Amino acid sequence: MVRNCYICGSLTKNSSGLCDECQEENQEQLRKIKDFLWDHPNSTVRKIHKETGVEEKLIRKYIRDDKFIISNVIEYDEN
Repeated sequence: MVRNCYICGSLTKNSSGLCDECQEENQEQLRKIKDFLWDHPNSTVRKIHKETGVEEKLIRKYIRDDKFIISNVIEYDEN
C-alpha cells in the first residue's frame, strides 16, 4: 500500500509510514538517544534532549512506542 510519509509527506511503500530518507534520520536519532542512555541511564527526557539535540516530542514518542525500557528510578533535573 502506498501512503504519505508522516514526517515529510512524500510517498512511500514502507510499512513504518516513513520514507527511506526519514527512516534513516529516525534511526540516527534513536541511535543518539540509545548511545547517550547507555552512559547515562535514568536520564530525564529534558536531559536527553539537551545532550543529544533530539526533540523532546520525539523522545516521548519513542517511549510510547516502547523503544526504551523505563526504570522505576527517577532522576530529577536541577533546573
